Amino acid sequence: MNARKRVALLVAGAVLGGGLAAAAPATATTASAQSGWTARGYSSDVAGAHASGKVYTRNDGRVQLTGTLKDTRTDGKVAILQISARYADGGKRYEFDVTGSSKALGSAGGYSFARSVRSIRVQECVGHKGASGKYYLDRCGSGWHEIW
Repeated sequence: MNARKRVALLVAGAVLGGGLAAAAPATATTASAQSGWTARGYSSDVAGAHASGKVYTRNDGRVQLTGTLKDTRTDGKVAILQISARYADGGKRYEFDVTGSSKALGSAGGYSFARSVRSIRVQECVGHKGASGKYYLDRCGSGWHEIW
């Protein structure tokens, strides 16, 4: 086999092999891939709270955020996690979770976002509950951490 044919076969094999290798895992893992997240160590971190969990694409295409929020100080304050999502159409969604000790995020095991969600960010805060029952932020991390 001459050098020209050998190079052509190598290039064709690399292109074909690379294409198959890239395409197969993308479809196989999209629905089951999970990414662990934490606010610790990022600008979203604040002393007195600790939030961490998983974010993944469900089989139906929705993005699921799960995790826990812990109050790490016995100072009479509550830990608050702010969650901010942005969608492909420019829409936004804001959620917050509050705990006095430790609990799972969301009332039904987390938060579910439409498949068009483009980013999800979190920020830990410490706050208090006012007389009216409304929560107030006393101190938050200096920024937000993008987890999706």
